[in-house]
Amino acid sequence: MFGFFCNGGLVGFADFFRKKTEEELFQEAVKERNYLKIVSYGKELINKGDVNTSVINQYVDALVRIGNKKQAVNFLIDYGEEKLKNGYYSSAIAFLKKALKYDPYNIRAAKLLSNAYIKKNLYFEAFNVFLTLLKQFLREGRDTSKLREQIEHFIDKHSHPTFYKLYGELLEAYGDAEEAYKNYMMAGSMFASLSKYREAVDCYLKAREIKQNDIVDTKISEIAPKIADSTFRRKILKGLILSNQKNIDFVQSAVKEFINNKNVDDVNQVILSLKDPKLKWVVSALRDIEIGEIEETFETIENISKIDASLAERIRGKLFAKHPEAINYEAEKPVSNIPSSQDILTSLFSVVDESEDEDADEELLHLTETKESELLNFSVSDSEIAQTKGQLNGPIHEISMAEAMLGLGNYEKAIALAKECLEYPEVRFRAISLIASAYSFMGRHNDALNFLIDALKNYSLKPEEEKNIKETIAKIYEEIGDKPKAAFWYREAGSIS
Repeated sequence: MFGFFCNGGLVGFADFFRKKTEEELFQEAVKERNYLKIVSYGKELINKGDVNTSVINQYVDALVRIGNKKQAVNFLIDYGEEKLKNGYYSSAIAFLKKALKYDPYNIRAAKLLSNAYIKKNLYFEAFNVFLTLLKQFLREGRDTSKLREQIEHFIDKHSHPTFYKLYGELLEAYGDAEEAYKNYMMAGSMFASLSKYREAVDCYLKAREIKQNDIVDTKISEIAPKIADSTFRRKILKGLILSNQKNIDFVQSAVKEFINNKNVDDVNQVILSLKDPKLKWVVSALRDIEIGEIEETFETIENISKIDASLAERIRGKLFAKHPEAINYEAEKPVSNIPSSQDILTSLFSVVDESEDEDADEELLHLTETKESELLNFSVSDSEIAQTKGQLNGPIHEISMAEAMLGLGNYEKAIALAKECLEYPEVRFRAISLIASAYSFMGRHNDALNFLIDALKNYSLKPEEEKNIKETIAKIYEEIGDKPKAAFWYREAGSIS
């Protein structure tokens, strides 16, 4: 065999004159750190197809080093998209993450990366891609309109209350209070639909810190009685009462919700904890009206009348509206000596520690502020998202959006969305209640009454739903001053066991 020594070894003539392959030339360029050659040979290898990941990474890194970062990013995105189309989801994720490493603000790369996570049923990771990117955009004052479109499309398609909540927190942290409010309301409604009542109330409380109104407080009063933790329930009820003490219609409604959920003891404990004597008596009277304790109600009204005669008359009207038979009791009841106002003020139901600060009680409905560093450190399991995903699409999503619109004061939009939900039995009662509320908030009481009466005729309802609607009709008549009709509808509601 003929040959010669080269670099200390015997090299055959065939090997010496053999043309080096692109792979060998590429590896030599890598060893030499000749980035122009790495790009040149790397491109040839890639065009041939079926190259390993190390070639792709070295090729891309070389492009960046010679100043062609944009070309590198576009290549990674195109390559990742091709892998995604062909079902190589893990490879697609790796390449798209690398693209975002070089260009953290590339929305196309983020969208494809999110899609790759979805293909692997990694829903939270898919959402977090957008949320992390939005945080970076907001920090640097970049235009977020296109990115927010992507996020809103994502959470509408892959509905889960956690997504709405986290999106709301980030928007609130950067000053978009109205959109944050909308997302908190959506999250609260969806959590309630999943029977996650504590989470629902937390979201409504977040919305309340942005905009306090009867709508949010009503949602809280409806959900809080269903929470298992009695200490938390009482804290919420007391906070609602203190916050709305001048609105006895709301206080009565909140008390009714707790009593209807068999939480009379919560109401009793809150009454004992109140320090304002007049407020104690008002809540006591409203409680007694709801549980049918007519004699006790009259005694409390007498106490209130010595301090505030007009308020006593309002409560008397509520008693007669719900219990018309109380008129007979009043006629038969002997007149008692009403104590002086000073005696009343010194004869409270219980001794309360005066060291307690009632002003502090008004903070009962405030949540601990979410720190920016905590916004992206929350997660929910992908299995939970997948499990609940089907439950939260369709009518649940639609009624949640309607409730959010109601909370924003967009009553016409809320009514339109809720009417679309009337055909779905699982959300029909919520839709009926929402439409009536929207009409009432608009001052269109006759429309509310006509709609509710038609609903009783046109829909098959559960007994508790029928009772609630009849009580709502009675309440509307009471508000517009038609006491006979209010009494009639309260009797109708009372006849349903």
